[in-house]
Amino acid sequence: MFHVWRESFNKDLQEMENWYYKLIIICKSSETLKLALPEESITKLNVNLLVSENLLSVSKEQYPFIMNDLFKNLLIDSQKIYYLKHLNILFDPQLKIDPIRFLENLSKVYKLVVEWPGIFINEKLIYAKYGHPEYYSCSDFKGKIYCM
Repeated sequence: MFHVWRESFNKDLQEMENWYYKLIIICKSSETLKLALPEESITKLNVNLLVSENLLSVSKEQYPFIMNDLFKNLLIDSQKIYYLKHLNILFDPQLKIDPIRFLENLSKVYKLVVEWPGIFINEKLIYAKYGHPEYYSCSDFKGKIYCM
């Protein structure tokens, strides 16, 4: 089963250049599961760290306005594949962004493999528990989903 999944994933990595939304979302069932990616072609980014570092010098009112520029400065090469992990900060209500729409828009230019920090159930991407300030649910998304 893993071998078949691996072949399909590698094929998608090669073909995603031709997709309109160059987005692969990975939903992991275990925190300890490691994904072996071809190091030479993928740049890994810790989104929590990079965004929080860049927001230190900005007022909270400016957060929503700088996110696009911030990521355009992080995702420099449109030929590379970027593996985005630790996305929790994108759900912060102060940013005033829709995380999936934000990633979809970025994926029109950049090839993204995203490690989803929540769950995928009943055809929905979910982050946090219902009632939590960062709760997020999305059933209308572009890209391809892999659940492990």
